[in-house]
Amino acid sequence: MKEERRHFIKQMIAGGVAATALPRMLFGNESHHGYSSDVEIHSQEVAPVRLALIGKGGQGTSDTRTALKVPGVQLVAVCDLYDMRLQAAKNEWGADIEATREYKDILSRNDVDAVIVGTSDHWHQKICIEAMKAGKHVYCEKPVIHKVNEAKDLIKAQELSGRVFQSGSQGMSSIGNRKAKQLVQSGAIGTVNLVEAAFTSGPRQACRIPEGYKQADIWWERYLMNSPKAAFEPSRFFCWRHWKDYGTGIAGDLFVHVLSSLQYIMDSQGPSKVYTTGDIDGVGDTPYIMLGHFDYPAPRNGSNAFKASLTANYADGVSKKWGSLDFTIIGSEGTLKVEWDKVTLKKVRATSAADYAGLAALGSTIDTPEQISNTELLFVEKDYNNCHLDHISRFFDAIRKQTKVEADVRFAVQTAVPAIMCFESFLSGKPVYWDSVNLKMKK
Repeated sequence: MKEERRHFIKQMIAGGVAATALPRMLFGNESHHGYSSDVEIHSQEVAPVRLALIGKGGQGTSDTRTALKVPGVQLVAVCDLYDMRLQAAKNEWGADIEATREYKDILSRNDVDAVIVGTSDHWHQKICIEAMKAGKHVYCEKPVIHKVNEAKDLIKAQELSGRVFQSGSQGMSSIGNRKAKQLVQSGAIGTVNLVEAAFTSGPRQACRIPEGYKQADIWWERYLMNSPKAAFEPSRFFCWRHWKDYGTGIAGDLFVHVLSSLQYIMDSQGPSKVYTTGDIDGVGDTPYIMLGHFDYPAPRNGSNAFKASLTANYADGVSKKWGSLDFTIIGSEGTLKVEWDKVTLKKVRATSAADYAGLAALGSTIDTPEQISNTELLFVEKDYNNCHLDHISRFFDAIRKQTKVEADVRFAVQTAVPAIMCFESFLSGKPVYWDSVNLKMKK
């Protein structure tokens, strides 16, 4: 079986697919849909990875639950500034884990190999740098920085430490994104000119403050860190994404998902120009409606320059669009509707499954498209597990195998900065310019 697998991989490489781009499922259980690693076959051979969570909000909790599905991952500690979350951690994951308000307690432990950073955005860069200096591998939720000027120090810290760093934009690891990348680079839709995505009726559109909370259970002064001093206000803690001092607004929360996917698919390092408009209403001081326009220079794969249009509207209760799960890539010869488990190809002219028979295999069923009409094909991976597990599995595989990840620190910065630029453009009412290669703002 191993010899057959090696022969198959060599054939794919000979067909033009780089080794680093091979789907990780090739190295695992062929019956698994989506991502699968060696550890899922030979779990008895897995070296344990001891994990700690810093920031047990909704996303940090979700990341940890997913991480614990990966064989050999052990949770040893949790940090949060809200006592009720610490108690919830013990209730869910065991009374023997350490539960602390102080993240430095976790970083000082010799039995912590990796951390998930799921705090508010304004803490991301500081904790990540300190974690890598302490020898910990880092999985950080997006966006990995809160301000543009934090980018270079974060990259430098990773380079000096040599630790694995991966951002939490899990959608980019989906089999749908990988198929879209393959189709775009094969010329299936001609020259790409526009990417469109919209977010409406988001799950976090309302400010949700837990009933019965007590201010005494929250370490408020620590939470503020270097942000402007402010009297305690529950929405600033529980709904921090709505406040510019702690979050990055709609763009940092939502746009960054699509930016990660499109920059991965297009092999782009980021836009050169961003212009954004929006409106503020309700809780916080960031927009609840935002329209962002992005100019992308020609990417590294030889394609032409293209545009992206991303919108979010928390006041739209009908459309129910969710851009990171459903965005459109438009080209001169057709369009791709990209979802996590499927891609719909619509062509200007007639097409058939036979036209794509020569593409390298990525999954189980997604490589054999269904004919919807004479100009439309559906590529779908049936019974796909989920891209969140794919993405986090890649992080732990990189730790064990000492390999690189695609959503590394530079990729994370190059997708975070455009989201931050959205808010800067909104405030100024003017376009913002960016040199994504040299990580510099331009005038």
